[in-house]
Amino acid sequence: MKSSPHLVLILCLQAALVMGVFAALAKENALVESKAIDINPGQLKCCTNCNFSFSGLYTCDDVKKDCDPVCKKCVVAVHASYSGNDKFRCTDTFLGMCGPKC
Repeated sequence: MKSSPHLVLILCLQAALVMGVFAALAKENALVESKAIDINPGQLKCCTNCNFSFSGLYTCDDVKKDCDPVCKKCVVAVHASYSGNDKFRCTDTFLGMCGPKC
C-alpha cells in the first residue's frame, strides 16, 4: 500500500488537533482543581514530614509548639489538658517544593 503525502498531512493535522483539545481540557481541569483547593501562596520556613504530590502541591505534617507565621489554618494536633503545652499542625496546602527539614 502506497501512502500519499496528503494522507500523511491530514493525519498529522488530526493528531495536532487532538493534542490541542487534550491540552485545553488539562488546563481547564487544573484551574478547577486550584479553585477547589484553598492554596496558600506562602512557603513554610521548614518541614520535616512533607507530603508532596506530583501536581506540585504539598502539605506538612509536622507537629510543633506553634505554627509557622505563613500558616492560615493552624489546628491543635496534641492537646495537653493541664500543662498548656499544646502542639499544633498547619493544615494548609502549599504550591511548590517542600522547604528544608526543621
